[in-house]
Amino acid sequence: MKGLSPPPNGGGAVTPGGLRILVVESHALVGAALSVLLCGPPLAAAVEIVLDGLTAMARLEASDFNLVVCELSIPPRSAAYVISKLSALGCAIPVMLLSDAEEQHLLLDAVTSGAAGFFTKDCHPDEFLDGVSTVLDGHYAVGRKLMPGMLARLAGAKKAASSR
Repeated sequence: MKGLSPPPNGGGAVTPGGLRILVVESHALVGAALSVLLCGPPLAAAVEIVLDGLTAMARLEASDFNLVVCELSIPPRSAAYVISKLSALGCAIPVMLLSDAEEQHLLLDAVTSGAAGFFTKDCHPDEFLDGVSTVLDGHYAVGRKLMPGMLARLAGAKKAASSR
């Protein structure tokens, strides 16, 4: 399974011109916009777009990618399906989740899914590109609009753990 090995350099920085991103987005227009954004500077990535999670898994098994940008509610299965399948196969490709602004609560629920990035589709393009770079550098990235909810969830989890 060629595409299920970790990216070169142990998942860290990618050599210029070698970045490959799989976009999993059920809305063709949004996928095309993401492709234009990711293909341009500063990333200059090679981007492939698929419309569903099953096709995403087939592509990930057939080809090498450095990153997956995945719509949270892709048909016929959710992004959680893609993440869990990658995890079960021992794949270290980072996944960034995207959702509509109205689904912020679902993105916050997905914090424990194994994804590395969390953004709403209404974030600024520069913010998203910064998040992509952060995730490719091996860190987590959270969109500004999600940050208050994320911090509240983490504070609640810490409080619950300390009261045990």
